Amino acid sequence: MFGNLGSYLLLAEKLFGVLGAIIYLVFALVVVKQVGAMSKNVKDKFNGILIAFSYIHLAAAVALVFLVWIIL
Repeated sequence: MFGNLGSYLLLAEKLFGVLGAIIYLVFALVVVKQVGAMSKNVKDKFNGILIAFSYIHLAAAVALVFLVWIIL
């Protein structure tokens, strides 16, 4: 009964890792959407920089999902 406990814990770790990375990807998508909405309503000289950083953040989140999927 307890012989496979290690494999079950490893499976749970993989599941939580992938699920956490996917939730972080959804957060990054929301950040991109919010920055886009903000830049439409608030005119500033730094809007382009903020939009660029939000897309860089999104690309890093996508890369994180792929890395977690491959590594775990």
